[in-house]
Amino acid sequence: MDEKALLDDLGEIVAINSVYSEPKVGAPYGEGCKRAIEWFVNKARAYGLKAENMDNYCAYAEYGDGKECIGALAHIDVVPAGNGWATDPFKMVEENGKVYGRGVGDDKGSVVVCLHALKELKDKGVKLKRRVRLIVGADEERGSSCIRYYVEHGGEIPAMSFVPDSEFPVINSEKGISHIRLDFADEALAKNISAITAAECRNAVPDRSTVTVVQGSPLYKALGDATADVFKSAPAVERIVTMGAHVSDFEIQKKRDGIFVAANGTAEHASTPEKGDSALWKLLGFLAAYNGVIGSKYLDKIFDVLCTPLAASKLGIYVNDKKSGDLTMCMSTAEMNDGVLSLVIDFRLPLGVKPETVAAALEKGTGCKATILDYHENLYIDEDAPLIKALLKVYRDITGDMTPPLQMGGGTYARELPNAVAFGCTPVDLDINMHRADENFPVAQLFKNYDIYLAAMKELADI
Repeated sequence: MDEKALLDDLGEIVAINSVYSEPKVGAPYGEGCKRAIEWFVNKARAYGLKAENMDNYCAYAEYGDGKECIGALAHIDVVPAGNGWATDPFKMVEENGKVYGRGVGDDKGSVVVCLHALKELKDKGVKLKRRVRLIVGADEERGSSCIRYYVEHGGEIPAMSFVPDSEFPVINSEKGISHIRLDFADEALAKNISAITAAECRNAVPDRSTVTVVQGSPLYKALGDATADVFKSAPAVERIVTMGAHVSDFEIQKKRDGIFVAANGTAEHASTPEKGDSALWKLLGFLAAYNGVIGSKYLDKIFDVLCTPLAASKLGIYVNDKKSGDLTMCMSTAEMNDGVLSLVIDFRLPLGVKPETVAAALEKGTGCKATILDYHENLYIDEDAPLIKALLKVYRDITGDMTPPLQMGGGTYARELPNAVAFGCTPVDLDINMHRADENFPVAQLFKNYDIYLAAMKELADI
């Protein structure tokens, strides 16, 4: 392993802002994602590997011979940087044994590690029964349409695959994922609110949420001079304290077209909302505190039922399943269009729970219209399956860690192909600030992953 070359490559790909942006001809996920895919293909070819670009949706690099291949699936797109970074999120920094930058852990670090593992197989001329194919997509964070494009456009289906985009030792159970939108048209709210924002993507706890109060509206008048003193006086301070928030979490400013109010929190992946601090909950709590002025028939119920860790229980949909874990929910995005407030909630569903059941409970509990935007079914592979046993063997031989297979709420590429599971890239106790500011990854773990994934490629290729 050339450690310097590996880190140099990671720095290069981190510097490409591959957040989804407006599609263009030849760039289905935007220019940044296109550049990232092109970087991968060019780098793989420079290392002497066979590589193909599939219309900038995805790409693959491959080594070896044989009728069948085994796969490693990783993604090159990233979530928006968000707020609160100590350094430039798109300029990798190495400090105190860690590298910092958006994507060093999710999932560009794995892309580079697996690419260099392929390079070693090629450089040493290792003979394997199956080919090894590294498949890289550019739309994982928004639902993995890139891998579906790969399948639909003739991409070879590996005999078995691992996805280095979760935790070690191996994930044999992934919850179902559904995004459900709540819409409520409310003249009273529309009279007072012209715009609202929250998370930039559906699979994150929002770290900042904003609202624009209509100039001259009842709420505008109630906020007076729009200074920070608003948050220290009733009714706002009572609600802020009750929520467990702080006055310092809020901002207010009078502008030409109204009053701007913002709430700040801590971002987190939607699969573990309990680790985050929702700015949207805080903002809706602030608005609900003034509902006596606003007069919305929905706002109080939305806040009371949904802006709480007990929301699933209040809705009567909470389930904790032994094989797949518990049901979680995360309110992520918000917008106001033509007087209709829309809130999107990310649900992670245990085995047996269907999105239709959840949507019906949402409508009953809030009185709002619920629309299922998407649904990805659960993935479950028995612990005795050959793929699970092979990956566990590799991991245990290298680390000595005897942790059994895990279940998780996050969704990976594993559910897009048959006989695939998530395998790493972090130990369960390693927090890399995924989807948060200052995303980081220990350099020593990066190099250990190289050994693990190189061994996994050899093991699966020779089964």
